[in-house]
Amino acid sequence: MSTLPPEVMKWIYEQNPDFDDIDPDLDLFDTRLVNSLSLIEFVVIVERASGQAIDRRQLKTEDFQTLRTIQEKFFQGPAEPAPAAAPATVTEVG
Repeated sequence: MSTLPPEVMKWIYEQNPDFDDIDPDLDLFDTRLVNSLSLIEFVVIVERASGQAIDRRQLKTEDFQTLRTIQEKFFQGPAEPAPAAAPATVTEVG
């Protein structure tokens, strides 16, 4: 599993300062790391980080159940490495 964007993890840890490490399969609702009052704010954070709008009419809490389900639904696939910079070329003038 690739890691979630820092802004997503930052939000979770800011809301739950007593947690040091969250297992990717931990149920965020059962443990109250995310609740019904904070879910919409969390959806906005995920939208911004993923660059995709989430249709509120199609919103399913199971898509936000665990860090793993969030990763799979909104940040699919492993993180891609940054493309290598093109080598600089030197041109002689003269």
